[in-house]
Amino acid sequence: MCGRFTNTLKREDLAHVFPEAAALPTAEGCERYNIAPTQDVLATVTTREGERRMGLLRWGLVPFWAKDVRIGAKMINARAESLSEKAAFRDLVEHGRSRCLVIADGYYEWLRPEDPKAPRIPMHMALADRRPFAFAGLWTWWRPKDDPDAERLATCTIVTTAANAEVAPVHDRMPVMLVDDDARAAWLDRSLDGAAVRDLLAPLPEGLLTVSPANPLVNNHVNDGPELLVPADAAA
Repeated sequence: MCGRFTNTLKREDLAHVFPEAAALPTAEGCERYNIAPTQDVLATVTTREGERRMGLLRWGLVPFWAKDVRIGAKMINARAESLSEKAAFRDLVEHGRSRCLVIADGYYEWLRPEDPKAPRIPMHMALADRRPFAFAGLWTWWRPKDDPDAERLATCTIVTTAANAEVAPVHDRMPVMLVDDDARAAWLDRSLDGAAVRDLLAPLPEGLLTVSPANPLVNNHVNDGPELLVPADAAA
């Protein structure tokens, strides 16, 4: 799964990989070290005209038919293997307009130590060269049915798949990481249906990822700073 992640770059640096970041009106969503569910995240979608647009989506998908926005806290991830079976996701994955890129440069998982009484150890996963990438995401609009005049809410989920060999010792799942331009372009392509993008929903090839201990301060979502990537013993 993916329950916390990072997007630590400044807006101008992020734009070197994601040019659409240059058009962001503010730097909100950048320089984040502890992004948590139900918070706003930076994401890229494709407009009807075929242009990429980056903006903020709330992390935790709320299907259009949901009665309560709180369901989003339970839908931060979507399993790649069952997208076509789940009512909340099957129509979204079929259409490029509902697929999105969730911008990141790493994510956290928690390692269970051999001693069951010992606390879990936060680990940070990132590309070896620390360049930013994108999680494969799905997004949609939601508005309460009993208030048609209410402002619409744009929400998203991150697609997950089986862990690769580097992540497996920590967790049996990992987010789908789209690390090259071609994969990201295909995921956003409105001309491609779900079957055409299915092969993208695979574990990251081995040898690209680094797994490093993080600071236990990350356990509290209120903490958000570069010190979270420094192991506690190294910071002492």
